[in-house]
Amino acid sequence: MDSNPRYILSRTIFLIIALVAVLYGMRYFKKWQRQNEIIAALKSLSSDSSYYHQFYAEDARKALVRAVGLIAEANSLGIPPETAIARATSTEKKTFVTDADVEEAPLKTQIVINSLRLNYENFVKLGYQADYKLLGQLESGELPAIPSGPGAGQQPVIATFIDATASPGIEKVMANLEIRPPRPEGQAPTDIEIATAKRLAGQLADADIIEKAVRDKIVRSISPPAVQAAEDQ
Repeated sequence: MDSNPRYILSRTIFLIIALVAVLYGMRYFKKWQRQNEIIAALKSLSSDSSYYHQFYAEDARKALVRAVGLIAEANSLGIPPETAIARATSTEKKTFVTDADVEEAPLKTQIVINSLRLNYENFVKLGYQADYKLLGQLESGELPAIPSGPGAGQQPVIATFIDATASPGIEKVMANLEIRPPRPEGQAPTDIEIATAKRLAGQLADADIIEKAVRDKIVRSISPPAVQAAEDQ
């Protein structure tokens, strides 16, 4: 066996390089594997049966939180939110999804994309950071207290755009849910929120999720009295 110091040193360096390469390869493979698991789970949560047909309102709320958590984890692993959403909804055509790409998707899919985008953006605005502890809580469908900003320390809410009193069962539709900070009890919805609810009702009807008669009932029930009176004239 060659005991030449140069030979021993070269072999040692080679073994170190090989070990580093193996460790790096394993780390890369695990990361790639987890990325694929995340997209598969997000794809399942973005499906019609999940997004539009939950059995219980609590299941819909938890599913939305899990979806946002998956987007956050994907982002921490190098997949931007837009890309993760595009892959999950099978609309990825380019490196980044453009408005033109979204317009080509079926309306049902567009609604899901817009909902996931909005809720992830709200999640970020509330100051959440995708660390290990938070991701574990999101996986269970729970949102912890708001970490920073005006609402720091308060519990966020998962509110509905369209109230269940306007259309019983609509609270089970994930597309009707929004993560946001709490607000004073009894506070009336803003004009923008009313317009958003009406637009969503129209989209759900156009996508055949609800009947057009239900859309009309929703629009009428959430319209301020003055608007209703003007429409009746």
